[in-house]
Amino acid sequence: MTAASPLVSVIIPCFNRETTVHEAVLSVLTQDYDPIELIAVDDNSTDGTIAVLESIDDPRLRILHNSGDRGPSQARNHGIRSSTAPWIAFQDSDDIWLPGKLKRQMDYLQDSDFVAAYCGMLIKKDTHPETPVKYRRPAPETSPLEGDILPSLALENYISTQMLVVRHDILDQIGGFDEALPALVDWELMLRVASLGPVAFIDDDLVVQRMSENSLTHSSKKRLAAQEHILKKHYDLLGRYPGVLAHHHHRIAGGHRALGQYTTAASHGWAAWQAQPGNLRYLFHATYLMLRTLGRLRTT
Repeated sequence: MTAASPLVSVIIPCFNRETTVHEAVLSVLTQDYDPIELIAVDDNSTDGTIAVLESIDDPRLRILHNSGDRGPSQARNHGIRSSTAPWIAFQDSDDIWLPGKLKRQMDYLQDSDFVAAYCGMLIKKDTHPETPVKYRRPAPETSPLEGDILPSLALENYISTQMLVVRHDILDQIGGFDEALPALVDWELMLRVASLGPVAFIDDDLVVQRMSENSLTHSSKKRLAAQEHILKKHYDLLGRYPGVLAHHHHRIAGGHRALGQYTTAASHGWAAWQAQPGNLRYLFHATYLMLRTLGRLRTT
């Protein structure tokens, strides 16, 4: 590796983010860690995103183009395949890396056996500068946060891509992001990453996530479909930990109930009860859903 070769490749997928992508990119390029490369993968934007990217005069920035709107997972995988560094980090085109983010992570990872590192993240409901922070990830009660994090990660999604630095060879080994997922791609990726080795945690808030109007997080239907996909794909892994399968079936049942889909909701409700038959809350929920299903069937 030459002195100019990047040690970290930062991947940023972009789609119609002309108002936020400049700030997102500069928050990476102004980090006090070098050498890096920043690969922006445009997913066929129809606004001025490309023009904004091309206005940034920095040799570390490369702009790639997708043919058609293929989604952020495919865009990230395209960026990973085009990257050259031994470590891969991720940024979103509407978010902000705070000063010192990358150096703190890389200093911790150096000469370690960690396969990845993540940091704390502050979350805002929109991109307006005056909007206060809504909450922080990971939550204070989440544990374990470092080492073998699968027991906590199996229960909940608390690591977003912007928080991450991952070994390039680990991403190659697992095949990158699951492009079939409509949402929760960060959680599904980390279930596979954390299965291959210990994960480091920098207990400091070094990323600000800002929700844009076209954020996948805003779509409850996409999140619900992703939850079902992940539960099916990782059923054996999630089943290693007591109460986890029941927890996810219960959540999915609630999602279908909110959409008025009582038959499917009841199916997951009973699956939650069967996975943890001592939990009366699950029994009452499943019974309620079944009664709603029967009531609806009698009126059709």
